[in-house]
Amino acid sequence: MSVATGLQGLLRLWLRHSSAQHFDDSTWRPEVAQRDKLLEIVHRNADTVYGREHGFATIRSIADYQGRVPASDYDRLSPYVERMVRGEPSVLTAERPLLFATTSGTTGRAKYIPVTPSYLREYSHGLHVHSYRMLSDIPDMLEGRILVSSSNDDEGRTEAGIPHGAISGYLTRRQPSALRRFYVLPYELCRVKDVELKYYLTLRHALAADVRCIVTPNPSSLLLLAQRMGEHAEELIGDIRRGGIDPARLPEDAEPGLVAGLRADPQRADRLEACLRERGALLPRDAWPELRMISCWKGGTMPLYLRGLPAYFGDVPVRDLGYMASEGRGATPLVNSGAGGVVSITSHFFEFVPEGQRDDPARTFLTCEQLEPDCAYYVYFTTSGGLYRYDINDLVRVVDYYRHTPVIQFVRKGEGISSITGEKLTESQVTAALVEVVERHGFEFAHATARVEWGDPPCYALFCEVSSAWGSERSRHFITEFDRALAKYNMEYEGKRSSRRLGPPALKLVRPGSYTALRQRRVAEGAPEAQVKIPHLSPNMNFGTDFEVVAEYRLEAAAR
Repeated sequence: MSVATGLQGLLRLWLRHSSAQHFDDSTWRPEVAQRDKLLEIVHRNADTVYGREHGFATIRSIADYQGRVPASDYDRLSPYVERMVRGEPSVLTAERPLLFATTSGTTGRAKYIPVTPSYLREYSHGLHVHSYRMLSDIPDMLEGRILVSSSNDDEGRTEAGIPHGAISGYLTRRQPSALRRFYVLPYELCRVKDVELKYYLTLRHALAADVRCIVTPNPSSLLLLAQRMGEHAEELIGDIRRGGIDPARLPEDAEPGLVAGLRADPQRADRLEACLRERGALLPRDAWPELRMISCWKGGTMPLYLRGLPAYFGDVPVRDLGYMASEGRGATPLVNSGAGGVVSITSHFFEFVPEGQRDDPARTFLTCEQLEPDCAYYVYFTTSGGLYRYDINDLVRVVDYYRHTPVIQFVRKGEGISSITGEKLTESQVTAALVEVVERHGFEFAHATARVEWGDPPCYALFCEVSSAWGSERSRHFITEFDRALAKYNMEYEGKRSSRRLGPPALKLVRPGSYTALRQRRVAEGAPEAQVKIPHLSPNMNFGTDFEVVAEYRLEAAAR
């Protein structure tokens, strides 16, 4: 038995007894697990400002909690958070925060989510269950290395000196040294802001390794990684042959840890060069022939990107990363199929509001054992980070059950809907329409985003980045089929188009690299690179105004 195999066995044993077994046993009686988790959270924080205001000390049941604590969102909780940011103790939580996790900042001002020791254990608990299942399914994973992306956990400090940034970077920095050697990327890489440099450095480290598993939230990041591998293949192979990295690529203030361990490996360079010569391109499936699994998001808008992975990565299984955000971990996938995960009943406390009751003052709050199959719900989190009945603005659907616990799948953000004439177009419908056009008619593009364009009548403009010009005929064919597909998935859209209350959509082809520049801007604003999501439907009327449109096509007003 190798050292790696023995360590993997010990790690699995620890994960099972520390997290996985408790979670698994609890799925038989989710109502008990959820009640216990809720009471643990409120009693720990009973002597806080928020706890005293809402009678936490006398809460004995879920009904007590729902009767005394109002549903909340970030705006409602932000005055308390701001007091914590200034360093005031015992406001939302009895524990002082280790850091504040910042949201991506893609809409509105950045949110600061307190990360306390108890919250970090809750968050890690779900990760440990996920890791246990993957290690159980891939017995030789630690015979190679794991490629995990992370973002900076120290973007700055609050006035009380508390860091704010990404949880992923914090977890990477705190990795036990015994495990760190199985991970490809150094912690220092999470602090690199230049997106192109970050991808190059990621590849420089990863191409020198036997990568068995890749973990990253967004599949679009995997496509970018594969494309950059092809673009920089010769330079990367040269760096691996010589050792280190071309100094001209690095900024003057580059941290030494960025290049630590990048030794010369002529044999590895020869193998990669042979792959490049044989195929004419360097692809991840050739560079990492022992790759066993990819774990990334599969729900929401991700299917359009997932369909592009096999061309680069082969038939490697893809497991959903889990429904998760800075605010908490909502579900943990146990298998590769589908995009759903089992509600993380031993991590946080969850409530659900039926989709049609979102804006109803008398809306019904359900607990997970009350959910119905194939129904959609908005999720409310209660966590040890000080979020109480917190509306995370996510819509999920119950797609299955594991024992007595629902399996949920992310559908869309709550604001991922547009209704200028009553069509109630959702982002998931736009995604479905794009996938259909691509699969039925063979169109290929990098990114696409629809938004409202005012006019008489108003219409939807679709910004689309393609690698090479389509020409007038192909472009008009694309926007025609997109229009038809939207009508198929949304009967109200079809009705509004037929009655001409909605005008024909417009296709705006943008210069290649536009979305990469958008990603870079969001990273520069503080968004974790791996979590930058490209919307397929944007509520922002200004979306795309800073893109360079190289060609525009509109259907005739009578076209249907």
